[in-house]
Amino acid sequence: MTRSIVVGVDGSSGARAAAHYAAAIAGRRHATLTLVHVFETLFYGYGPVGPGGGYAISEERLREAAELLLRETVDDIESSHPAVKVESRLETGGVAERLIEQSEDAQMTVLGSRGMGGFASLMLGSISTHVATYGYGPIIVVRPAATPDGPVLVGFDGSPGANAALQFGVQEALSRKVPLVVANVYWEQPWRWHQQPAIDPVIIARHRAEQMITDAMELPGEEHPELHYDIRTIHSLNPAHSLVEESAHAGLTVVGSRGRGGFAGLLIGSVSKTLIHHAAGSVAVIHPTEN
Repeated sequence: MTRSIVVGVDGSSGARAAAHYAAAIAGRRHATLTLVHVFETLFYGYGPVGPGGGYAISEERLREAAELLLRETVDDIESSHPAVKVESRLETGGVAERLIEQSEDAQMTVLGSRGMGGFASLMLGSISTHVATYGYGPIIVVRPAATPDGPVLVGFDGSPGANAALQFGVQEALSRKVPLVVANVYWEQPWRWHQQPAIDPVIIARHRAEQMITDAMELPGEEHPELHYDIRTIHSLNPAHSLVEESAHAGLTVVGSRGRGGFAGLLIGSVSKTLIHHAAGSVAVIHPTEN
């Protein structure tokens, strides 16, 4: 059975945009869309306060408002995407924790870049950050793209996470009917010895990067001859900054949760973290999954 596309909704403009974004993905993938709203009162984690549980009426009204919000969001999505099967789920508890739980069984999880809480000037909400860091499978953080119909950009370094990102990127490029751009950011000093070597090390490094991507694309290219893809190598000391710049030309940027650098025990790498905060458009962070 095809797992659903899960999207967190809270009534904010960012969440509405994420819901429509997720519905478009569900339509292309012929998957069910599951709208999840987490009901978290101001008194979450505490028992009733006051004689006879004085907050019971307030909490009941808040729950009714949450149920209404969810119904209205379902109606909005069904009217805009009539071919998509839409389900809804009202959860209780901590928002990030419940969305992380939902992501474990999802085909992918979609979030807005900003929710109802916090300051609008912040680049990314705390819930989106938390879910993108600790969630399961593909987590997409939605923000307006400068080039919405642009190619799917995959940051690739040959790591297991990058291979998973490449597989996801190929699927998205095919379903969107847009080109795929596979980018590797490499660095090599122009020389490392007292005498200039016969061949510039930068040229060698660029060739290795191009060959790594060519090898990785051999099987997808054979399986999907209709896929148009471009290999991009970038000489830079700062992979995260370079990919942020490249994201301005992409409809979606895809990266693995961990690359070759840093410590394997960390849940998300510095490049992924920088992109989900600063990319010019939507970002998909691909976490390892056994599903």
